[in-house]
Amino acid sequence: MSAFSKAITVVTLPLRAAWTAFLIVNFLVVAAAILLVGAFVVYWLALAFSYLFLPEVWTEAIWSWASGLYTEHTWFKVATIAAFVLLLLPVLGYWPGRDPLEEAAHERKMVELNKNLIAVQQQERFR
Repeated sequence: MSAFSKAITVVTLPLRAAWTAFLIVNFLVVAAAILLVGAFVVYWLALAFSYLFLPEVWTEAIWSWASGLYTEHTWFKVATIAAFVLLLLPVLGYWPGRDPLEEAAHERKMVELNKNLIAVQQQERFR
């Protein structure tokens, strides 16, 4: 039985190591995405705070700093677009593509047409 348990360990150990590596990589990717979105949310909150409570000169300085980063660095453009996409993607899932009442009326019409078609086919079959 000891040889069997050693054989099982030899087979499962690389699989466990690969699974652990996969979990670590996933954690790092998710943590980076959360930090990216969190950093931009904090920056947007700082801009809102500066609009409300700080002098206009400071707000202009914050905006000029951000626009300078955006024009000079590609990574900042990519990070800005990624943060917007990650923040707006869940909203777009709930965004109605059509009017729900119109969609329900269309669905009822399709069901009625389908029932009529089935009735016509059954009448032709009985003739």
